[in-house]
Amino acid sequence: MRRWRHQDFGCWRVELVAMMPCVDCPGCGVVVASVPWAEPGSRFTRDFEAECAWLMTVADQKTVSGFLHVAWRTAGDIAHRVADRLRADMPSPFDGLTAIGVDETSYRKGHTYITVVVDHERRRVIWAHDGYGRDVFDLFFRQLTDEQKASIKVVTGDGARWIDSCVREHCSNAERVLDGFHIVSWMSDALDKVRERLWNQARHEHDEETVKRMRGVKYAVLKNPGDLTDR
Repeated sequence: MRRWRHQDFGCWRVELVAMMPCVDCPGCGVVVASVPWAEPGSRFTRDFEAECAWLMTVADQKTVSGFLHVAWRTAGDIAHRVADRLRADMPSPFDGLTAIGVDETSYRKGHTYITVVVDHERRRVIWAHDGYGRDVFDLFFRQLTDEQKASIKVVTGDGARWIDSCVREHCSNAERVLDGFHIVSWMSDALDKVRERLWNQARHEHDEETVKRMRGVKYAVLKNPGDLTDR
């Protein structure tokens, strides 16, 4: 007699109970027959595990385990099983890549960095890792097959030399492109330096009209930095 915990019905706890036959497997020996509603070795139905995994996306593990009346460790094990099933059914995020972007960002008040790789065509993150630099970006390419590397035609990012060296080594046929965000940022910085120089020059020459005009340029750039992409 086997029991599987199912989703609760209101305040009632629901279980599936069944007499399970044993089968003689040539590779595993005598084992209990599998069932369509649960994973082998699991005491929970697939529906219950799916509910537990979904709750883990909106609440912490302790809250979910208390809500479902399961052990804290059990809730974590269920979430990992569901994630493994979904991952096995999903195609590799590295297949069919044509244009990727790489950038590093900081969190925890700038003390910790993370490198992120995105798929421009599908508009989604496909890889992330703590740290930044050539060694970290190289870890991404190590997970790709030769065929997956060959399909990449464009790599976007800032002007970091470690991006260039990784692209030359792993995707020699890919075109290296500076991304629009950094181009606009560099143009904004350059424009602000020119504005500041002209502003100081006008102040020394007591040219009030030019001083006001240069101040207006600064406010316009800060308000609509994206307008630079149209020029």
